[in-house]
Amino acid sequence: MSKFICKIRTPQGQITKVVMYENDKITCIKKLKRNGMTPISVDQKFSVPSLENFDKNLRNKRKLTSNIYTKKRKKLDLNQDININVSVKNKVSITELRKFTQDLYLLKKSDFSNKKALIAIIKNTKNAYFNEAINKILKSVESGDVMYKTMNEYPKIFSPVYVNFIKTGELTGNLSEYLKHATNYLEHEERIKEKVKTDLIPSGITLVVTLIVIILSIIFGVPVLEKAIQSNYRMIELPKITTILMKIIGFIARFWYIFALIIAIFVGAVIRYINTEKGRYNFDHFKYTNKIFGKITYLIEFSRVIKSIFLNLQSKMRIQDALEISKNTVTNTYMISKVEEAINNLYVGKSWIPPFEEPKKLNSVTIEIMKKSEKGDLSKMLGKTIEYLDQEIEIHIEILLKRLTNISHILIAITLILFLILFLIPSIQLYLGGLLFI
Repeated sequence: MSKFICKIRTPQGQITKVVMYENDKITCIKKLKRNGMTPISVDQKFSVPSLENFDKNLRNKRKLTSNIYTKKRKKLDLNQDININVSVKNKVSITELRKFTQDLYLLKKSDFSNKKALIAIIKNTKNAYFNEAINKILKSVESGDVMYKTMNEYPKIFSPVYVNFIKTGELTGNLSEYLKHATNYLEHEERIKEKVKTDLIPSGITLVVTLIVIILSIIFGVPVLEKAIQSNYRMIELPKITTILMKIIGFIARFWYIFALIIAIFVGAVIRYINTEKGRYNFDHFKYTNKIFGKITYLIEFSRVIKSIFLNLQSKMRIQDALEISKNTVTNTYMISKVEEAINNLYVGKSWIPPFEEPKKLNSVTIEIMKKSEKGDLSKMLGKTIEYLDQEIEIHIEILLKRLTNISHILIAITLILFLILFLIPSIQLYLGGLLFI
């Protein structure tokens, strides 16, 4: 059995703490409720008696330095294990969240109550951090509250889009249907992340490694070669471009701390600006307008908004209310402002689509499908818009991958040119004794 410290409210309204020895938290809560107590918090008390006894014996017997060193190493290993466990415990993968959603969907389709479904899922959840979150959701359900409010307390597990699915399902009384939508959403997110992981990340790593090689080669290689040329007994004549580049690099190498300070000041100023309201808006706008990742970022986040609108419309919501709820699925202030602009347009009798045309990230086909939705079946046409957006995202991931590959090739070409100018030509000159350009 485990020891639990329970903070409770008595039937008389007094708040106090009691100690209980049970197998799990749920048993504690049930026993407290049977006795007329209202649980406020139930925390498990962990004790490590062997370590405490070891410390007492160590102090009393005053062991030798070797034993003390061994104890310190044991403590260090224990702390490392704890840190590793905490870092792993506080992470929930999309696969784990999808499994939770699928299980909850199947149980709800089998007419399980939220409480019974969560209890069944808890027993099969091995991730301690996820188990803790589900237990907290269960407590809120037992106290008569809704699940999505507790989910909002765990943003690292439940994204705004996911919480929006649960919220809409609970408020409309159609939770099982929205759990099915949430499962489809998670499967789509997992496919995109897998695509990014297998295709884009290796290209990005190649770019970074290439840049590091260029910088390190120039910083450490050029000064060494320059000294070798200066110490040579013959007069070595180099091309002007090589001489100019060597002088520039030598100047940067001598006063690197000044350039590092300038960069640090610039980065600090940018971070400070981003933390302002105007700076955050402009930075969020830049995320959509930059030439490399801008379009794909916009398409992914716009797709989330449209999917949320589509699901809310299927629940017979007005388009204004669907937009109001859907703006919570993204954190980008620029996108949120566009959604709010669309809502304002609807209230004054205008179309809600034009605000999304302004960034010019959506192609004409997407815009026309959305415009047609206003003249016919809005929900049906938005469904087609989602299908088309998913295809667009796949295409632009491929385009981005090719673009990164091209940038990588350009950097490699620049590296080879710099190697030729800064290393190969001077090395040949040294070997030939300055006869190459005579």
